[in-house]
This record gives sequence, C-alpha cells and structure tokens, in this order.
Amino acid sequence: MSVGSTVLAPVVSVVGGGVGNAMFGLASRYIRLLPRGLVKRVVPKPGTGPSAAARERGYYRIETYTTTTTGARYLARMAQDGDPGYKATSVLLGECGLALALDRDKLSDMRGVLTPAAAMGDALLERLPAAGVSLQTTRLAS
Repeated sequence: MSVGSTVLAPVVSVVGGGVGNAMFGLASRYIRLLPRGLVKRVVPKPGTGPSAAARERGYYRIETYTTTTTGARYLARMAQDGDPGYKATSVLLGECGLALALDRDKLSDMRGVLTPAAAMGDALLERLPAAGVSLQTTRLAS
C-alpha cells in the first residue's frame, strides 16, 4: 500500500495500520458469536478459490524506500508472478521450509522469535530468486 510522500504520509500509514489492527481484533473477538449458519453462507466454500488461470495471472510488486542514519537513501524491490494469496505465498512458505530443513549451515545463529530475514536471510537470498522471486536493492542519490 502506498500512502504517498507528503508530510502526512507517516500519519496516514499509522492510522491505516491502526484501523486495520483494530478491525482484525474486533472481528476475531466477535466472529464466534455469529450464528454458524450465517457464517457458512458468507464464508467462501472449500475449493471455490481463484481458477488456475487467475492464479497464474496474479502478481505482486513491493517497493520500499529508506534513509539510513548516515543519510544514504535506498530503494528495495521485491516482485513475484502468481496470485499473492495462493501461488506466490505457497512458493515463499515452501522455500522457507526448505531453507530451515536443508540449509542449516546458512541460518543465523540468533535464537528466539525472529523475522524470516533475520533467521534465514542468507539462505533465502539464494533460494527465492531461484524460485522466481525478484529481489533488487538500489542506492539512490542523496
């Protein structure tokens, strides 16, 4: 989600994230109070996801801009073909599982609750591009 580059962009980002978290919290708390029959009519039935053609047509592109403490500016891009909710996510999860199982020598020595990048960064930098995920980092003019 892009919120632009205006002075208000950080505010919009925080408010949007807060609203999303609040909605998820309320929904997860009260969804069980709804009549089961209503939920069954509203929730998609098993096997009714996107068609194979739709899963193939899907894609995602993410751009992240950052400025380091020294003032250097960077643009990071991640892109992958395939429906993000089905095909692309399956590839990412599968490669993470393979990295954990087969690339133990490339995993971080850190322990605890880690992000995928902190836990498997080096292994994923090899595995994800081989699986069709585009990862690019560009230093921008300051």
